[in-house]
Amino acid sequence: MTVLALTSIRGAPGVTTTALVAALSWPRPVLLVEADVSGSSSIKAGHLRGEIDHRLGLINLAVAHRNDTLSLSTLRGQTIALTDDGARLVLPGLATRAQAASLTEDFWATLATLLRGVTRHGVDVVIDTGRFGMRHGPDPLLRSADLAVVVARTSLDDLVAVRGSVDQLPGGDTHTAVDRRGLLLVGPGRPHRVSEAAEASTLPVWACVDWDPAAAERMNGRERLRSSLSRLASSRLVRSGRAAVAELRAADERRRRVLQAPLATTVMSGKGVR
Repeated sequence: MTVLALTSIRGAPGVTTTALVAALSWPRPVLLVEADVSGSSSIKAGHLRGEIDHRLGLINLAVAHRNDTLSLSTLRGQTIALTDDGARLVLPGLATRAQAASLTEDFWATLATLLRGVTRHGVDVVIDTGRFGMRHGPDPLLRSADLAVVVARTSLDDLVAVRGSVDQLPGGDTHTAVDRRGLLLVGPGRPHRVSEAAEASTLPVWACVDWDPAAAERMNGRERLRSSLSRLASSRLVRSGRAAVAELRAADERRRRVLQAPLATTVMSGKGVR
């Protein structure tokens, strides 16, 4: 089971839309966590069109943590069905930015542990962590994720901003095969190609989603799409989003194979890897 955290370094490249497309395209049960501390839950007000219980969400977990009652069942009670089949859930984010002051480092660390517990129940986790480096931000969620995915557009200033923050991003490793940090590009070729983006940012490009603002607008509240993505299935956003999910899952699997190979070799042969 996988914990995938998406973040950005500069501007608003589309982290929330990308996280939503990923959750709706995920091939297994999945929990989407809105952990962006900038406030105003985009999923609740946008994709779900304000049609659900506005009282549910992340802030209630912070209150439970303060009262020492935060648990997996508490977490489950604050989630909302993202689709009618119940296979995809969302934990809505903050209602206002002022609520972020309640989100302590210890709270985020406890939530990270709970989310790892969610995966042990057969549910993958996709986290929208918003912009990296925000005050009261969910850095422990990024540190504990299997993959920390930086969402960026391909303009040179965006890519240079990513490069300038690489050393601060969690998940780095001297062995590139087990590095947990990579790029998801929004709008490859607008203006720079994938190879140019990787060179400019110094991060590997794991996946791409197409630039499709019309489909993004429909997904973020212009239409009710809770039953499925069938009405957007032919859009560039959804088609590329599904491909991106497959590529991210493959990146996670490659990393796991590298991490497990030395142990497996040692067990089978009785010798360490030289």
